Amino acid sequence: MDRVTNLLGTLALAVADRVAAATEAACGAGGAAAAVLVHLSRHPDTSVSDLAAVVGVGGSGGVRLADRLAALGVVTRAPSPTDRRTVLLRLTEMGTETARRVLDAREEAVRQVVEALGEDQRSALEQLLPDLVTALPSSRKEVLRTCRLCDVTACRQAPGCPLDRWPPDDGGPA
Repeated sequence: MDRVTNLLGTLALAVADRVAAATEAACGAGGAAAAVLVHLSRHPDTSVSDLAAVVGVGGSGGVRLADRLAALGVVTRAPSPTDRRTVLLRLTEMGTETARRVLDAREEAVRQVVEALGEDQRSALEQLLPDLVTALPSSRKEVLRTCRLCDVTACRQAPGCPLDRWPPDDGGPA
């Protein structure tokens, strides 16, 4: 393995651990709960099955996650107006506030890492990251999974947001 690959792998794992700890604490629930809340803040009325795909759990895992979030009072369920078999999830007011706290916690966890760099280094990293992030997904569904904890507003301050490179109609959730 070359040094860059090893260092990037180490950094990715360390940042992922910090983000997971911070977002779980902000959410008050572990696992994929934080990502579900952030996704629903951007995509209300998402079906349980689409959410399961975004966070990488199976159908029954998505149902259990929806049950847990509803019990916490952060999501509500409603039948789909177009398909009675489909259940749609939407954030409650508390869910919206929690999603914001999750994004703030993620930002702080990553900021602590990035602050180790000087201004020129941060600028160089900002130029490289869009190409690396955009190269990861191969479908709209994978973009939604990759960006499940992303602050889309921050990402779209400059060209290169992965969400903008994949149309919402390739079969994945919108």
